[in-house]
Amino acid sequence: MENPWIQYIIIVVYFIFIVTKGIRRSKEINDSDDFLVAGRNIGWFFLLCTMGATVIGGGASIGAIGRTYEWGILMLAVSSGWYIHFIFSGLFVAPRFREAKLYTVAGYFGFRFGVKSRFVAFILSLLFSIGILGAQMVAFGKIITTMIPQLPYFWAVIIGGGIVILYSTAGGLLAVIHTDVYQFVILLLGFAVTLILCVPDLLTQADQISVAVPTEFFQLEGGKGWLFLVTTFIAFLLGETFAPSYATRYCVAKNIKETKQGIVGAGVFLALTFPIVLFFIALYARLHFPNIDSEMALPKTILKLNNPYVGGLIIAALMSAVMSSADSILNSSTAIFVKDFYEQYISKSNTNKQKGLLIARISSVCLGGLGIVLALILPNIIDLLLLTYNLWAPGIILPVLFGIFSKQKSKALNNIIFITMLISTTTTIGYMNTQYKEIIQPSVFGVVVSCISFLILKLTLIKKKDRK
Repeated sequence: MENPWIQYIIIVVYFIFIVTKGIRRSKEINDSDDFLVAGRNIGWFFLLCTMGATVIGGGASIGAIGRTYEWGILMLAVSSGWYIHFIFSGLFVAPRFREAKLYTVAGYFGFRFGVKSRFVAFILSLLFSIGILGAQMVAFGKIITTMIPQLPYFWAVIIGGGIVILYSTAGGLLAVIHTDVYQFVILLLGFAVTLILCVPDLLTQADQISVAVPTEFFQLEGGKGWLFLVTTFIAFLLGETFAPSYATRYCVAKNIKETKQGIVGAGVFLALTFPIVLFFIALYARLHFPNIDSEMALPKTILKLNNPYVGGLIIAALMSAVMSSADSILNSSTAIFVKDFYEQYISKSNTNKQKGLLIARISSVCLGGLGIVLALILPNIIDLLLLTYNLWAPGIILPVLFGIFSKQKSKALNNIIFITMLISTTTTIGYMNTQYKEIIQPSVFGVVVSCISFLILKLTLIKKKDRK
């Protein structure tokens, strides 16, 4: 690209702007509630933007375009699960979280099913969050190394992760949400410009597309079969449902009405627009770069456009996508550690405001460091996402749904939920090491096991009561 220094200046100015905005919010942080849930005073528009910016991270941008580059329209179909679950969660789940003034998914388990289930949910939440954070750090590293090939991946991840840790730790969720608004607008603008530049080229080379791109690219099941399509869609849908970074946002709006408007609005808007945008960008990359690392499809497309100003804007949009997800996940990880571990098992007495805030900030730095380490160990975005989905969904989905839609409460029921979580999680881990995981996604298999285990245990309990 000619005049790369222009895009470098744009990127640096953008970084300075975002970091400055984030750090300035630190003056409004007085205690851990301000840090972790933004004082529960966020309006619907800000909530919509932060939900949208959180879901469109490295996985839903670089990773999704990379997998669309491989799978074609199949990925458009399955990735819609990322956005559709917002509609369900916004209508039914988020209002319950906001009403109970919770902080985390594990907090809901403690509120609904007791301390044993809360501990399992805490472990799963923390593993999920660090895994997703690692995926964002991978995306950050790949963006930076594409634009600055001389910079090793190691240092790219360190630099990108360090920036996220800096402003997230300074300003907490309040800083995250306010920067997410800017990031959401920039990333929408960046992807829109990319699409506008790609489509005319695709139209002029329509005849070459049929030759250069295989037929399976345009088939809904991608040549992989309908079972793969259905189970992978469910994996994406369930994997993101009730994710910790979203659950934290269920709790931050001013009231239940604004909670519903913000979350459902984000789901509807993104489901109708974003998969289509990603598909055409991936098709452009497949046409012009037929033999590359799929996760380099988006960065290569940006370089191909060969305009430093547009390139700077789009790279800033990519940075926005990754940073907005990474900072959100880092904040939710901190909430999980502080509320579900530190306050539950280490400091059960009331911690003063200043000490609680210090603990939250130290936790943020340490957890951010773990995300960086994971990105260096496993540098593949979608593989990392699917791994975390497989560990998350089996133990979490059924208990949350049962808790939301059923009013049943008892000690015996709490034990059934706890045992179900253990069975489904351990069974899924075993299934992940079999050859069948390529046919049915482990997360889908685990959720089915969870449902069957719960029904068997519940029916057994009923029969025992009847005999008595």
